Formats: sequence, C-alpha cells, structure tokens
Amino acid sequence: MTELSVVLHPKLPPGVADFVRSVPGLRLHTPIDDEGVASALQQGAEVLVTYTWRPEFLVPNLKWIAGCGAGFEQYPLASFQAQGVTLTTAAGVHAACVAEHAFALMLALTRRIGESARNMSLARWVALPGEELGGKKLGIVGLGSIGEGVARRAQGWGLDMVGIKRNPANYEGCLRDVRPPEALPEVCAWADILMLCLPAMPQGRVMIGKTELERLGAGWLINVGRGSLVDEAALADALQRGRLRGAGLDVTQIEPLPAESPLWADPRVVLSAHNAGDSPGFGPRWGKIFAHNLEVLRHGGAWRNAVTTQGVLK
Repeated sequence: MTELSVVLHPKLPPGVADFVRSVPGLRLHTPIDDEGVASALQQGAEVLVTYTWRPEFLVPNLKWIAGCGAGFEQYPLASFQAQGVTLTTAAGVHAACVAEHAFALMLALTRRIGESARNMSLARWVALPGEELGGKKLGIVGLGSIGEGVARRAQGWGLDMVGIKRNPANYEGCLRDVRPPEALPEVCAWADILMLCLPAMPQGRVMIGKTELERLGAGWLINVGRGSLVDEAALADALQRGRLRGAGLDVTQIEPLPAESPLWADPRVVLSAHNAGDSPGFGPRWGKIFAHNLEVLRHGGAWRNAVTTQGVLK
C-alpha cells in the first residue's frame, strides 16, 4: 500500500492527532505553526487535517482536507471545486458535547455560577439567589443536531420552548412549535433565554444586534454557534445598561477574545474558549469519519460529510 502524505495542523481537537498517528500507511508531518503547514504541503502532501485555513494551504498536490470542525465558512469552496479538492467536516461528531455545554452555560447564567466563581477568587462569601429554569421560555435558533440535543435535554426541566429552523416543514424532532427565520423578532420578544446553535450566516452577517437584544430585554443570551452571529458592541452595551441579564459565550467575533473587550470583566458574562465540542470522545468519533474517507480516497466510494460548492453536506 502506497503511503499517503498527511499534514496535521498544530491546533487540533483532543484525540485527533492521536487517532491519525494510529492509522497505518500514512507519512505524517507535524509542523508547529501555519508557516510549517504551508511548507509541508508544498513538499507534496496530499491530505491536510485542520479546522483553520490560510490561502497558502491550497497547493496543487492537495487532494483532501479532513476538517475537524462542523462549520466550513472559512474555506474557499469554489477554489476547491476548481482544483478537485474534497473537503469533509466533523458535522455530528460533537453534537452531544456542545448541547451539554450549552445547557451548562444556561445553568451557569440563571444560577449565577459565573458571579459566584468570581467571588471565590476574592474569598468573598456572598449569597446570590438564582433563577429556576422551570417555567422559563427558551428560544432555540438552529435545530440541527446541537439545537435538537438542547431541546431534548430541556424537556425534563419544565421549559417552554420555541425553535427556529430554516425549513420548519422538514423538522422531525421533539419540539411542537418550530418557526422560520422570519419569526426571530417575535421569538426574541417572547423568550427569557435565547440560544444560538447554528453556523455562521452568509458573508458573516450578524443575526443578533441592538434591535434583537432590545426585544430580548431582561433575558439571557447564549451562543454556541459562531461569534459572527452576535454584534458584540451591542451586546456589551445591553449588558452595561443593565437591560440584558447575562450572556454565555463559547464563541466570539475575534478569537481569542481581545483583552480589551468589556465582556471579560462583566460579571454577568460566562465565557469559554470555543471548547464546547472538546471532550475525550471527540477523537474516536471523528476518527470513524476519517477512516471511512481515507478508504474512499484510496479506493473510491461515497464520501462522508463532504461539502459541496453550495455549502451543503452530502
């Protein structure tokens, strides 16, 4: 069996590099930075394992990008098609983990765990009465595997729920009330908690800005989708004015979040470093997709989680 030359980007989710190293018949390159990745690719590598992208990664010999993220907005799909490069994603791999993390953010906000953690660092004993989830109204924007996972977990907590999905007629999940994207303003006004569980909008368009936050009012915002969905200046303003009760963010517009961002210091904000999908189970689950697609690359067949130029998984 001819060895395939594979480049591992230095920033990968837990367990991915270990899985690839366990696969026979691969010649691995493990550069320490983006410049090293580009250099290794220029030396003839055919496969790139990554979730980040730079234009210099697209070299003539590249055949397959084994993506480690669910999203693909960072990739030049038309250029891939022109060169015959296949892009596959990790869609579905971290759905359960992200849904749990989203639920954790919701509890951290409503029970004021973030504020209590800050008090711990000061050895300050302050009783902070939190809110109960039972009876709260939860709006879930995006009902893919993550949003659906949140909805199923929330069923036993006594929450009223409304979902937003691009094509409500195609929905087959647990929610009874699912509306189209045009219903976002009314869902914002209705919800106590608004949770974003969807990929980036076309051209990185903002979904939640000043108007939507004003409609949400004295509620909570949670984002486990993409940082570009939220106008962070409007979010910081809503928090500083005391209108919004809190925000739980696993993603931000710029990552890492700049040190000068007011979101760092706001006690009503709970931040995690885009790690909602990271767990010891990620590598083995991603590895099943990688192993399948490696056989396709070598012997032909149907790709799993391949992305078309229209941005659709097939």
